[in-house]
Formats: sequence, C-alpha cells, structure tokens
Amino acid sequence: MGSDEVAILFSGGVDSTAAAVYFLKRGCRAHLLTFDNGAEKWLELSEYKAGWIARQFPGRCTWRLLDSTHLFHELAIKGLEEDVRRYGNLVCCGCKLAMLTEAMLHCRRNGIGRIADGFKREQDFYPEQTPDYMVPADAFARRFGFSCEHPFYEFPDLVPGHLTLGGAVPTTPVQPYCLFGNNPVLDKRSIRPYVESRIPLMERYFERAIDMEPAAGGVEAT
Repeated sequence: MGSDEVAILFSGGVDSTAAAVYFLKRGCRAHLLTFDNGAEKWLELSEYKAGWIARQFPGRCTWRLLDSTHLFHELAIKGLEEDVRRYGNLVCCGCKLAMLTEAMLHCRRNGIGRIADGFKREQDFYPEQTPDYMVPADAFARRFGFSCEHPFYEFPDLVPGHLTLGGAVPTTPVQPYCLFGNNPVLDKRSIRPYVESRIPLMERYFERAIDMEPAAGGVEAT
C-alpha cells in the first residue's frame, strides 16, 4: 500500500476539510470519503466542498460517496431502544464505526493503508472523539493492516482554520445534515463498552465483504 495515499473521513466541515489540506500540503494524495448512512440530506454539499480542495491541489485529490446504510443500521439502529437503555445515546459512535469499516473496505480495494479524520481533543463532548472510542476503533483497523491518523488530536497546536486558509480553501463548514447529528455525551463510561460490543459485528461484516469481493461503488469527482 502506498504510504503517500491517505483516505479521509470527509464531511466538508471545518475539521475534515483541514485534515484534507494538512495531508495534501505534505505531498500526499488524498481520497476524500463521504458516507450516506440513510439518515442524511444535502450530501451534495460534501462534493461541492471537495471540489474546492481538488481545484487547489489538482491531480492529487479525489472524492467518493460511499453507502454505509446497511452497517449503520446493524450497528446503531437495529437495537437502538435497548442500546439507549444500556449505554445512552451513542448513535454517532455506531455511525463512525460503520464509516470506518466501509473506509477500510474501500482502502483495501484501492491499495490505501492510512485512514484519517479531523478529530480534536477539545471536542471530546462528542463520544467518537474520545480515547474510549478511538483506542478500540484504531485497534480494530490495525488488525487488518490499516493505520488511523488524527492529526489535530495528536498535534493540538495545529489550527484547522489556519490550515484551510493556507490552502486557499474556504473555512466555512459546508456539509450534509444528519438526523442523528450533534449528540454530545455527558457520561463517557459507556463509550468503550459500546464500541467493543460492536467490533465482532464489524469484523464479520468486513471479512464477509472480502470473501464476496464486491465491486467498489460510489461516485467520484476529481
């Protein structure tokens, strides 16, 4: 897998846009991956924002829309009532886990070994941007040969807005709306047990998809 290739979980918001610019300015080829979980609208806004980035870094940036609907439903929606009673509202964790798994499949088919996002330490009120989510999720990816990178989490002095302006990309968040979005969590003790309880299903899904060798789908813009 090429070390200069990186897939970025991309919404078009400030942080994922900055993550794209961060890697592109370091000479990487960035694959911007947006996910349709079945509960979103205005997905075309992600493509619009990706177009801005691609024009500033011609030939080194692509965008693709991937379908995470089925796995999101299995991980986060199917047992929602019981999950809320047991863990609280961690739907966004289930969504991110579905995105990670689908990103891994895409990367496997396209020879990409690195997956990145725009997570930040100061946003740990979002459950998916906490070590309780990131440690088991990253370990899952490593088992299949992928590294997960969180540049703004690992280097807190980096300022996303400065990066995007430096790359001549608008800092305004231009991203889809999700029915389940913006669910901050107060009690973090249930995050890791929730994530760990999803990993066996993710593993079965990933391995079954490999066995079936489905054709890569989606819509790409360069």
